Amino acid sequence: MKVNPPLKSTAWLLLEKAVYLLISFVVTLALARYLQPTQFGNLNYLLALIALFLPIMSLGLNSIVSRELLLRPAAADKIMGSSLFLRFIASVSVVLVVVGFSGTYLAGDNQILFAILMVASVASAGQTIDFWLQAKLANHYAVLMRLLVLIGFSLMRLFAIYETAKFPVFIYLIAAELTITGLLYLVIYQRLSGRLLELKINSGEIKRLWRDSRWLLMSGIAAVIYLKIDQVMLGVMVDNYAVGVYAAAARVSEVWYFIPAAIVTSFFPKLVRNKQVAAATYQVDIQKLNDILLIFAVSIAVLMTIIGDDLVAWLFGPSYSESSPIVLVHIWGAVFVFMRELFSKWLLAESLLTFSLLSQGLGALANVALNYFLIPTYGALGAAYATVISYSIAGYLVLFIHPKLWPMARVITRSFLLPLRFARYGKRLYSMSDSN
Repeated sequence: MKVNPPLKSTAWLLLEKAVYLLISFVVTLALARYLQPTQFGNLNYLLALIALFLPIMSLGLNSIVSRELLLRPAAADKIMGSSLFLRFIASVSVVLVVVGFSGTYLAGDNQILFAILMVASVASAGQTIDFWLQAKLANHYAVLMRLLVLIGFSLMRLFAIYETAKFPVFIYLIAAELTITGLLYLVIYQRLSGRLLELKINSGEIKRLWRDSRWLLMSGIAAVIYLKIDQVMLGVMVDNYAVGVYAAAARVSEVWYFIPAAIVTSFFPKLVRNKQVAAATYQVDIQKLNDILLIFAVSIAVLMTIIGDDLVAWLFGPSYSESSPIVLVHIWGAVFVFMRELFSKWLLAESLLTFSLLSQGLGALANVALNYFLIPTYGALGAAYATVISYSIAGYLVLFIHPKLWPMARVITRSFLLPLRFARYGKRLYSMSDSN
C-alpha cells in the first residue's frame, strides 16, 4: 500500500474536494434551475431529514476508528470488524424505526422516496474503511473511488435533466450512489489489505468502541441538528419554496466547508503523535492550524459579501432572487465552522469528548430556539441569522464555560487577534515562548 505524508494526503483531499466542488456545484445549479425552488426545496427537505439520522447510524465511531488504529495497529482486524458490525446493526435498526414511523411526518410519494433513501443509507457502514485509510495516510485510494462515482452519477443526473425526468428519478440516483459508494469501500479494503474476510467481531472491542464513541454519537446528533434543522423547520413552518431558496443560498456558502475538513483530517495523525511525544510542538501546531483556518474563512466570507448578491442571481437565475440576501448572512457562519473542525479534533486528542456533546448540544438548542422565533417573522433570512449565531455558540462561546476548554478558547481568541499578534511578534509569531 502506498502511504503519503500529511502534505500529500492533504493535497489528495483538496484535489478531490476541488473537483467535487466544481462538478457537484454545476450539477446542483442544473438541478436547481430544472426543478425550480419548490421541487428543489422538496429534494433538500428529504435530504435534510436523512441527515438527521445519519449520526445515529454512524454511532460516532468515525474519528475513534482512526485514533484506535494509530494507537493499536496490531488490533486492526478487531477494530475494523467490530466497527463495521456496530455501524451495520445501528443502520438497520434506525431504518426500521424511522421508516416505520415516517407516516407521521411525511405523506404520499415523499414517504416512499424517504424510505428508499433510508434503506440505501445502510451502505454508509462501509465508510468505516475511510478512517482506516486516513490512519494509513492512504486517502488517495478513497479519493479516486469517490471521484469516479461522483463523475458517473453526475453524468446520470445531467442526462436525467436532459431527458426531462420526473422528480423521483433524482431520488433513485442518490440512493444508488449511496449504495455503490459503501460497497466500493469494502472492495478497496480487500484489495489493499486482503483481510476483509479476516475481520473479527470482538465483544471486548465493541464495548471499548462504544464506551469511547457514545459521547461523539450524542454530539454528532446535536451537530446535525444545528447544521440541518434550519431546512427541516423551514419546510414545516413555511413551505418547500422557502427551503428551496434557502438551500440554494446555503450551497453557495457551504461549498467551501471542504477546506477545513481536508486540512484537519490530514494533519490529525501528526497531532496525535505530537501530543504523545512533543507537547510544545503540538501546541504550536494547533495555533498555526487555527490561524490558517481563520484566514481562509474570513477571506471567503469577505469575498462572498462583496460578490454574493450578483453571483447568486447569475448562477441560479431570477427565480432564486430571494436567495441573495441569505448568502450575505449565511456565509459568515464559515468563520466558526472552519475553526470548529479543529476544535472537534482537539477534543478527541485531549479525551474531552463529553464537552463535544456540550458544545454541539448548546448549538443545537440555540439553533432550534432561534429558528422558532425568527422564521415566522423573517422566513428563510431568519434561518440564516439563526445558523450563524448558533455556529458562534457551538464553535467559540461555549469554550468559556469550563476551565478544561479554556486552552482552545485561548487558541481561537489568539486567532481573532492575529493582526495584532503579527504586528507585535512578526517572524517570531510561532516561537515557543510567543505561542504559550
